Amino acid sequence: MIAFLKGLLDSRREDGCIVDVNGMGYEVSMPASDLDRLPPAGEPVTIYTWYLQRENEVQLFGFLDSGDRRLFKLLLGVTGIGPKVALAVLSGLSQSQLEQAVLQQDVNALSRLPGIGRKTAERLLWELKDKLKISQWESPRITGHEREDYSEALEALIALGYSAVAARGALQKVMDQELPPREEGKDRVAELVRLGLKHC
Repeated sequence: MIAFLKGLLDSRREDGCIVDVNGMGYEVSMPASDLDRLPPAGEPVTIYTWYLQRENEVQLFGFLDSGDRRLFKLLLGVTGIGPKVALAVLSGLSQSQLEQAVLQQDVNALSRLPGIGRKTAERLLWELKDKLKISQWESPRITGHEREDYSEALEALIALGYSAVAARGALQKVMDQELPPREEGKDRVAELVRLGLKHC
């Protein structure tokens, strides 16, 4: 698998670019949001890639941020979602906007994107919810049941009006600095929300 390309930007196209890596040109499809951030032709660029091979087609997809590549892979794992729709989602929403839309199950945020109807948006939100929750807590200190508590606390902070990014950052600080021991009969989610509010 090609994990990333590091070279010079040769040219930009409507749906991607060509990167010159030691004299070899790689054609890469990219989200529109990343195309707008590419440097001028001839300048160095690093693109995180995902290689996709089908029966009669080979494609290389690229992203300026490794987090977008991770989201692209998650989107491709949703039933009936192909590269075109996945790129459309990442072209219209940033990482934090997509995560917040999923956590809030905001159908309108996705159905407004070109080529994505309401049914597709609902399927994306439903199938991504658990996947994004799992990927948010990768610390070995967080066990399976604690991950559920953190996810509920995250949703509670968002419901109070905090952004997904701010809420997740606050809970991450709780996890790193003052993770309280689990106590029998104590509402763990409420305790996490209380501590998280101190860092929002």
